[in-house]
Amino acid sequence: MLRKPSISLIAAARILVCGLLLAAAGVAWAAAAAVGEVSLAIGVGRLIGGDGQAKSIARGLPVHAGDRIETEQGGHVHLRFVDGAFVSVRPGSRLFIETYNYDAVRPQDSAIRFRLEQGVVRAISGKGAEAARERFRLNTPIAALGVRGTDFVVLAEPERVRVAIYSGAIVLTPLGEGCRADALGPCATTATRALSADMGQVMLEFQRQQAAPRLVPINGQLPPDRVNPPAPEEPRGGTRSNPAQANTEVLGAQTVSGRTQPPPPPPLPLPPPLLVWGRWMAQPWPGDNLSQTFAEASAGRKVTAGNEFYALFRPEPPLPVLVSNLGRVDFTLRDAQVHLLRGGVAELGRVDNAWLSVDFAARQFATGVAMSHPQAGAVSLELAGRVRDDGIFAVRAADGGVVAGALTVDGREAGYFFERPVSGGSFIGITRWGR
Repeated sequence: MLRKPSISLIAAARILVCGLLLAAAGVAWAAAAAVGEVSLAIGVGRLIGGDGQAKSIARGLPVHAGDRIETEQGGHVHLRFVDGAFVSVRPGSRLFIETYNYDAVRPQDSAIRFRLEQGVVRAISGKGAEAARERFRLNTPIAALGVRGTDFVVLAEPERVRVAIYSGAIVLTPLGEGCRADALGPCATTATRALSADMGQVMLEFQRQQAAPRLVPINGQLPPDRVNPPAPEEPRGGTRSNPAQANTEVLGAQTVSGRTQPPPPPPLPLPPPLLVWGRWMAQPWPGDNLSQTFAEASAGRKVTAGNEFYALFRPEPPLPVLVSNLGRVDFTLRDAQVHLLRGGVAELGRVDNAWLSVDFAARQFATGVAMSHPQAGAVSLELAGRVRDDGIFAVRAADGGVVAGALTVDGREAGYFFERPVSGGSFIGITRWGR
């Protein structure tokens, strides 16, 4: 025969049920607790919550794990997190806050993971990343970034990542075997590369076709801060403790143990280029600081490739046969300029980024240029083709885009002009490269 439960048992059960409900409510509240807030909003930005609902970005708006921050062109969003970390989401960027578990009692148990889907972000480590470096991660579409108490800025594109340092150090690893996107902390594979502030004026770059990231000099390149500059309100310098430090392209004065250190010495100047651009026009277009007059460019040199505006000259080699023992080389951009030509009027545009890869053995090249102008917007051009034995190459796309240029026969320099038709006109540009 079943016995009726006693009053004490019923009361205990009620207490247990209430406790479970309160615990569940506590878990739900903790999950919904804000991990930071918007400290600055300029231009157009959106916060997409974990439920898919979109909100306009405004100062003071709380942010949560699972939120995605999106900015339009001209939009800047600054985030301040509960552990003091700072993140700047630059224009045209998309950042996903995947995990932000800061443990104030045991900060070494914190877990933080971001995903930069596109654009430029600057991040200054807070107490969580400083105490739990092995549990911080920022993923991009092709690589994972881990930190060592750091102030860094990163550019993420579908095929390329660039990282520069204000202070501290980072490691960059291609995603794939041994480096999973759903993991925490820095990856450690044979392809992992490190970058620290004491390395001087260099940054890390990784392109999808490369086996591993590589160090490239800032000189002649487009680091993230030049591709997508900060807002005036963004903290300057290397650390939170000294926001008044002057901001340089990548590295300014650094603060170490409370003492301001001078910036590293500038890189040695590059040797004068062998490839020279000459212009057919008597007067240069506005902002042209790359081309010379025909007479200057042709002195002791021969034309290799050109269009109705420019010609690329190089010294005539005794044996004009391109080397073939270099394999594939990823060149470094030394100089570039672009103009928007409409109705016979040329206006200076901007080369936002560019890359060039040459396979000397296969006699093949591939390149891409992203360019922009306030009236024409941002466009890109990507082409690939054959390199002749004398180092000259040219290719035209179906849409009218053109790339044509030449290499020095030793494979140390390259240059090409490019044309990209747009509505009502064309982008016309010239480049020079080194390795």
